[in-house]
Amino acid sequence: MSRIIIAIITTIILMSCQTTKKNFDLVAIQKYQTELATFYTDPKTTPLVDEENTNFKGITFFPISEKYIVKAKFTPIKDGKVIPFPTSAKKIKNYKEYGTVTFTLDDVEQTLTIYQSYPIMEKYEDSLFLPFMDETNGVTSYGGGRYLDLSTRDLGRKVNEIILDFNQVYNPYCAYSKHYNCPIPPANNVLDVEINAGVSYHK
Repeated sequence: MSRIIIAIITTIILMSCQTTKKNFDLVAIQKYQTELATFYTDPKTTPLVDEENTNFKGITFFPISEKYIVKAKFTPIKDGKVIPFPTSAKKIKNYKEYGTVTFTLDDVEQTLTIYQSYPIMEKYEDSLFLPFMDETNGVTSYGGGRYLDLSTRDLGRKVNEIILDFNQVYNPYCAYSKHYNCPIPPANNVLDVEINAGVSYHK
């Protein structure tokens, strides 16, 4: 009988820990999304000019979903190439290949390339950039693709793994303003699935 009781208690504790983790993740995502929305509406931080603010309808999001928090296999790219990204302003921004991430979504294996801005500035040496497109672009998300910010610190102790939280993807400034020079995701970072997470878009 005592073994049964111990097993029940253990199960309850494990379920409690899992629930706490989910709640923590949810709170963190909500905080991120609230701060992003506020960033655009606060006169002190908004990247929009007055005339754009007049027509701005606010930042909208897909419903938060645990489905789009995925564990990915990270593979570093040794001596990554410097890739010229075309931008919305028909200019060029350079990014260096940092590694690839491979994950499964809707039972389909997907691979994306992570980049670093080049030349790498010391202030941003830990910053990683994941631009991508998916099947929602031009329909329920911005047609020019979306971004996910990462950090070398996200790799943690397991350097071959990284968590991708697509609930935190965002639109480039160019989705709302004509005054910016936004890199367009490369062809190798186009997914053949829908990412119904993060910032959505409606004209």
